[in-house]
Amino acid sequence: MRKLPTRHRIGTVLALAAGLGVCAVTLADGAGAPSPTDTLDSLASLSLDSAATQTAPPEDTHPLLMYLLDQLPAGSSTVGQNLQGLGINLYGYIETGYTSDLSGRPAGGVIPTRVFDTEYGNHLQMDQLDLTLARGINFSDPNYIQRGWDIGGKVEWLYGYDPATADNIHANGLNFYHSYATQSSAVTSAIQTPLYQFDLEQAYLTFALHLGGAGDLKFKVGTFVTLMGEETINPTTNYFYSHSLAFGMGIPFTQTGVLAEYVPNSQWTFYAGITRGWNQALQDNNSAVDFLGAASYTPNAHWTYTVNASVGPQDTGTNNPYRTVIEPLITWVPPALGNNLTLVSDTTIGYDGAGNASSGGSAGWFSEALYQSYTVNSYVTVSAREEYYYDGAGFTMDAFVFDPPPAGVTVQYGELTIGAKITPFPHGNLSKNFFIRPELREDLADHGVLTNGKHYQTTVGIDAIYTF
Repeated sequence: MRKLPTRHRIGTVLALAAGLGVCAVTLADGAGAPSPTDTLDSLASLSLDSAATQTAPPEDTHPLLMYLLDQLPAGSSTVGQNLQGLGINLYGYIETGYTSDLSGRPAGGVIPTRVFDTEYGNHLQMDQLDLTLARGINFSDPNYIQRGWDIGGKVEWLYGYDPATADNIHANGLNFYHSYATQSSAVTSAIQTPLYQFDLEQAYLTFALHLGGAGDLKFKVGTFVTLMGEETINPTTNYFYSHSLAFGMGIPFTQTGVLAEYVPNSQWTFYAGITRGWNQALQDNNSAVDFLGAASYTPNAHWTYTVNASVGPQDTGTNNPYRTVIEPLITWVPPALGNNLTLVSDTTIGYDGAGNASSGGSAGWFSEALYQSYTVNSYVTVSAREEYYYDGAGFTMDAFVFDPPPAGVTVQYGELTIGAKITPFPHGNLSKNFFIRPELREDLADHGVLTNGKHYQTTVGIDAIYTF
């Protein structure tokens, strides 16, 4: 199975977190406050009160590929126009980054607790090159409303260092390099080769029904990113280059199955589905399915309340006992600051009945991550993240730390990250999609499991992203 994925210092981080406040998350497909890539394919983007609220199509925010296709003639029109006429869009992004561990990490080792920005060998790396082909469902389209149904879908490929890092992003049955069972994420061992790998992140079809005054219903069938989490695999929807501990260790990356989404009105959205399990696709590590669900309430433009849930057997070779994760998410955009401040609270509560197999017992984990993001102007957004992570019995983190404690030992972690998103050319049609994100991060633990067996590690990182 994929591991889910000094005390006074942790206390300092928590005290600072409490002083900075409580806060936010948007709902559809687990995306954060920045615009998700899947908005057109989510009924949550539709306000039944006004068609004018429909989210802009991907080509408006990622214009380069569609612009180039618009230059290719196809009869009396262009290739791009023909695709857009069918509602089909081609878009993606490229991310390159670098992280330095200031705590004296040994050469060739990776940074403990990290999922993607592990910096094997201290080199500049191409983290992700993404290419997505999608047909979104425009729920404000009069033709859809009159017809009463529509079909869409998405295929998304990744190439780069992140799919190879810790080798745990590949879903079972979609690992093109070796067996899922041999995937290794031990910090002290080499990353699986090659260092740059392909990954089929998403491949699904959607079918939508317009129910008139009763709202809209959508079914998604295939492999898709999980509903859970404030942060996502897609770096363009995150506040920082590095990821939270809960993103890498406490929730899944992708799930494969059937997911229904029901939007009765502009305030409520409900999700319910059956999947093969956490990061399972064409193959399954057991013979059972699990439940994935969510409910989201947006009473106004300033608050969103979401609860995600995953229940089912996830451990390899057994259909019992179950793993359960409940994740409340709260978003607040205070109106007093011109809607420029976004506050997020992401709480993860997990339990696995067979989690501590080495000592014959269960395991639980808990995370509280707080986010604050303030848009200074069109050039700069500054953000902070504070997180506390309780790893009961060392279940979720032991493969991601430098020197794992004895089996069954509970470890507490804390992390504080501050950073910025800088858009050098925000007013150009193509240049506005380029931005960089420098950050400074401090990780803490009450056991010596971080860099060189220390209780702390300090890292600085920066990535550059261009969406196209």
